Amino acid sequence: MKKIAYLIYSILFFAVCAVPGVMLLQPSGEASSSAEKRQLAEMPAFQTENGAYNQNWSSEFQAYVSDHFGFRQELVSLDSHLKADLFHVSAEEKVIIGKDGWLFYSPTVNDFLRKATVSELGIQNIVHNLEMMQEFTEQQGSQFVLAVVPNKNSVYPEYMPDNYYHNNNLCNNYQNLHSALEKSQVNYAFLSSYFYDYAKYDMLPEPFYHKLDTHWNNNGALIGYRAIMDSTGLEYQNYASAKSHIEQNWKGDLQNMLFPDSPVLDDNYIYDIDFQYSYQGRYHDSDDITINTRNDAGTGSLLMFRDSFGAAIIPYFSQNFQTARYSRARPNPLYHLEDTHFDIVVLEIVERNIAWLQKEAPMHTALKAASVPQTDAQGKANYFTDKNGSQYLQFYGTAELPENCTSAPEYILTLTDDSGNAFSYRAYNCYEADKLESETILDNGWSLYVPTAELSEQNYHLTLTVQLPETCLICELGDFVPELS
Repeated sequence: MKKIAYLIYSILFFAVCAVPGVMLLQPSGEASSSAEKRQLAEMPAFQTENGAYNQNWSSEFQAYVSDHFGFRQELVSLDSHLKADLFHVSAEEKVIIGKDGWLFYSPTVNDFLRKATVSELGIQNIVHNLEMMQEFTEQQGSQFVLAVVPNKNSVYPEYMPDNYYHNNNLCNNYQNLHSALEKSQVNYAFLSSYFYDYAKYDMLPEPFYHKLDTHWNNNGALIGYRAIMDSTGLEYQNYASAKSHIEQNWKGDLQNMLFPDSPVLDDNYIYDIDFQYSYQGRYHDSDDITINTRNDAGTGSLLMFRDSFGAAIIPYFSQNFQTARYSRARPNPLYHLEDTHFDIVVLEIVERNIAWLQKEAPMHTALKAASVPQTDAQGKANYFTDKNGSQYLQFYGTAELPENCTSAPEYILTLTDDSGNAFSYRAYNCYEADKLESETILDNGWSLYVPTAELSEQNYHLTLTVQLPETCLICELGDFVPELS
């Protein structure tokens, strides 16, 4: 039977290739980048702006033809349907075809298989960073809440293909982080337990995630909203009596990747809630980097750092709070707290991106170090700087750590001017992978932001103190003159 399926697929493939019309370029406007979430290549010019011959014309034209040949999306969908129907495999590497029509996002596989991709030290670094974020937030008179949204297949493992088997005796990043957070003071909304309870006690209609999309639906977002608000200890509208109905109007991102021209739409739960909030300032859609809302009938204020999962949760929070600000900016602009008061600060991130919590430091005035440990032990470290606008100068780098180090270091950067005045700042345990041009997030990074207003264009001597449970290292970084103009 399998040989027959392969034969049918091969015949159809060569039949399509034999049709000359499929190689014709599409008419203008027919090609669409929506399915692939990228800008399609444009027709290249023979000459550059200065009149010289475009030496990249050949490769650019090849890319243009690849993106615009006739019936491209139809052929992509046909190929996907053949592979899905005949062999039950996905033609798109980022999409997994599950059971009963469910689709899953392949970058979540390691989490599903219980493979911890963040080391023990990495988890401790993340907890340390979250504690620092909470400390800074509380210094500004606000309350901090962390919310890690479970991957779709963490909530619905029964719909994953049987060949993806996970060992229940192993722990993934999410479970290791949860265990570490239980021993910390970080205010944490444990969303997984909420999903389990809501399913077990039939407290909301299922499913909580879209079948054809990466994200949770309005049911899941409502559960997330309740979990986060419970963590604040504030009274809130939980919409317990709100009724919902189903409309088939959701274009799933996974469905769109796998079958670009498919008319199939996913179920969408619509709640009969009369939302009264309004958007403030310019608003395009839920993908906007910054969104501000206001509801005069609400109380308090919210600052939320969020990813794409935050889109469905915006209406619930916006109705509850008088003012709310949602940010997708990277790194997280925690400096908003320095000029505007917010009662609640929420950091929302999906499970598959937990490693990002030690990838880049949130942007705000670095916490001052109350004291600097004294030691004669010498260590090795490096540093780089990056001027982020006119407000901050970022210092970041790496330090050599002892082998088998599993405890998060405390990094302190000290700037000593020519008059002997020393200014010491605490750094986040973040490895700035993008700026260091690394595809891997290592465990020995440090990063912080110093306001340019606290610096002058004079010589500073830089040292990095690395405090560990059993030792303290002093790393001489050398002299530095900031360029502030």
